[in-house]
Amino acid sequence: MIHWLDHKKSGKFSEKSFVIESGSSSLPGVFWQGSSPSEKSPLVLLAHGGSGHKRSQKMVAMGTWISEGFGWNAVSIDGPAHGDRGPVQKSTDPAYREMWQRPDVVGTMVEDWKCVINAFVELDSTDPERIGFWGLSMGTMFGIPYVASDSRIKAAVLGKSGLTGSSVERSGIRPYFEESAPQIMQPVLFSIQWDDERFDRQGQLELFDLIGSSDKRLHAYPGRHQDSGPEALQVQAEFLKRYLV
Repeated sequence: MIHWLDHKKSGKFSEKSFVIESGSSSLPGVFWQGSSPSEKSPLVLLAHGGSGHKRSQKMVAMGTWISEGFGWNAVSIDGPAHGDRGPVQKSTDPAYREMWQRPDVVGTMVEDWKCVINAFVELDSTDPERIGFWGLSMGTMFGIPYVASDSRIKAAVLGKSGLTGSSVERSGIRPYFEESAPQIMQPVLFSIQWDDERFDRQGQLELFDLIGSSDKRLHAYPGRHQDSGPEALQVQAEFLKRYLV
């Protein structure tokens, strides 16, 4: 069940905070609503990166773009140990490494996203046949196992992640990628940073190759891990629009 908290309206869309109870944990999140409450519209799940949170800059940018620009709905939740769920402020924080050492962290986050969909498909404003996923960096580290496991996702934006690099060594995520990426059959846009210092170029390309979908495309941008700008977000949003209209 969704427990709604605050609610504010801005122009063509509204923004609502919420908490969903998932087993023994609570999932704090934000819902951007561009459609009327009774109009079934696409829903896009937004997964933040390491050291981010549900209201970080890119979450708000994408949530606003989807709700105000497309008239759709979007939802973001805090990842494990992030935002209202924990102490991580930077990816160099000890708590970030400790998070990845939990043996159940990936499986738990996969179930968290399924819990979110289960709750939101009950709303009159959600079209259960038009659900997308957007998540880069840590959003992809959790997102690849999740998208592979949930056929309700019809298209996904992934990337800024790979099979090798310092973030892979710290997290131990590679086996999850190797198992899950070949199972992804949905359309995928995969974005990489050409000079990424956290996930090396070859490892990013190899992860893209592993994705099982026959409908996938690779977008590369110059610069380091954090260097992509508004142009990339626009392209990614338009990709989702193509498959969720």
